[in-house]
Amino acid sequence: AERVREAYYQAWHNFSTGRWPSEKLSPGKQKAYERALDAFQAYGKLLDPPIQTVQFPFEGKQVTAYLRLPKSAKPVPLVFGINGLDSRKEDVIARVDDFIKLGIGVFAIDMPGTGQSPILVDIGSERIFSAALDWLQTRQDIDSKRIVVQGRSWSGYWAALMAYTEKDRIRGAVVHGVGIHGFFQPEWQKKSFTTREYLFDIFPARASIYGAKTEEEYLAYGPKLSLLTRGFLDKPAAPMIVVNGERDTQQPIADLYLMMKHGDPKDAWVNPAGGHMGRSQSWPSRDVFTKVVLPWIARRLEVTQTVAAAQ
Repeated sequence: AERVREAYYQAWHNFSTGRWPSEKLSPGKQKAYERALDAFQAYGKLLDPPIQTVQFPFEGKQVTAYLRLPKSAKPVPLVFGINGLDSRKEDVIARVDDFIKLGIGVFAIDMPGTGQSPILVDIGSERIFSAALDWLQTRQDIDSKRIVVQGRSWSGYWAALMAYTEKDRIRGAVVHGVGIHGFFQPEWQKKSFTTREYLFDIFPARASIYGAKTEEEYLAYGPKLSLLTRGFLDKPAAPMIVVNGERDTQQPIADLYLMMKHGDPKDAWVNPAGGHMGRSQSWPSRDVFTKVVLPWIARRLEVTQTVAAAQ
């Protein structure tokens, strides 16, 4: 069974690589994405405990998401995970044994403009995450008073936004990769199009989440999303940890410091030698997660088992 499960995992991974960075960019990428979803379904069912495919109502439609819950006594605390620009909800929940071992469940949803999300990125698109929280609160097997939102890369924006808009319903937010103001300005966007930290198709991938057709349309669109411009930064918020690298070419480190200078105090972790998401040779992604992000989440969820047991 393990060999079959891993074969489905590899099939999903390969097809998902084929749809990178976005299934919206060509019919071939869309087909690869559909096959990736099929393989992932088969993989998820063979995990113990399995990944459940769930749906909740949203504006006359059904949103598809994933849920994986530990076998521990219910209701369980939960991580609410959102994918970034070129990852998908499958990436968010594919390997979450670190959480499951601690008795923490994981919910994974596509951010607007990606995967199976029914809406594009716009002012107010965060309402889809509020609808997801509404649905999660109806589940008897989830402790709705112990939920932490985890954003990564682009979705650090959504995690930060939810810390403000849903401060009374979440225990905290992991803003891992911080793009909240300067990131959206045309000067930064133009500069980051030439980065070596992204393989290819950075502009088409970014434009697709807005539904923008031209560079001018895209560059004009972003600034209105700024959390500074929208007036959120000085509002009360749920606890946050902001995480990134000083040398990130995808999201300006200045956005992280901007967040720290406004509103409620926040926890912060910055790698002086780190690139996007704070990773570097001495701090690979796995270490940033297990030594920084995971312990913070466990504390916010008041998980009593030692985090060391999950490593």
